[in-house]
Amino acid sequence: MFRKILGSLLSVFIFISLSFASKTYLIDTPTLDILSCDSYDMGFRFFSNGNVLSKIDFGVFKFLNVGLSLESGRIIGYDHAKIAIPALQVKFRIYDGNMTLPGIVVGYDGQGYFFNSGSDDKYLQRGKGVYIVAGREFLIEGLMLNIGININGFSKPETHGFVNLLCPIYNEMTYFMMEYDNISYFPKLSLEAARFNFGLKFSLTEYIDVDFIVRDCFAKGDNRFPCERVFKVICSSKF
Repeated sequence: MFRKILGSLLSVFIFISLSFASKTYLIDTPTLDILSCDSYDMGFRFFSNGNVLSKIDFGVFKFLNVGLSLESGRIIGYDHAKIAIPALQVKFRIYDGNMTLPGIVVGYDGQGYFFNSGSDDKYLQRGKGVYIVAGREFLIEGLMLNIGININGFSKPETHGFVNLLCPIYNEMTYFMMEYDNISYFPKLSLEAARFNFGLKFSLTEYIDVDFIVRDCFAKGDNRFPCERVFKVICSSKF
């Protein structure tokens, strides 16, 4: 019954959207994009082990976004479902950029992936934590490059870097996505290894985007999901 209710809610949320899908996040990493005032963005991400990540962001001001996300484990399938603690995300644009200098945003994202509901209640892959991103259009029209750093964790904080690229392929309807995430200056000391992700984004209508993603393409070692396939639906609307 719970799975039927969730599926119905997802369908309703997707088809009531009446505006353009935003690109505030690429795959696992944030971008320079920010929602306009009086708008909201909803995303539903389906990934390994029947997990679903639901995320909603609100454009509170023209320079500030606030949102919540929730990972629901084992929703797809016959295992017992598990629900993670909701995570907060905040994104603040401090500089719009110009023809010479990139724009800059800062933010916080507490959403991780693969929630373990055991005694420690933690994520196998941690959220971004506090981050800063600089981005701008690069080389050709529509090609967006974003570079950032993030600090995740409080008991044992680590600093990582990331870079992502969004490249238009056809008529603002098809995009190629690529990112290199979790880059560490001391990779052997890091709790998580770097990940290379790529995918395709399809703007099915002016209202809805659908992403097909492959994550962690060169994964090795324990607690990794090599070439994990992810399906994602993103939509936005105005109040």
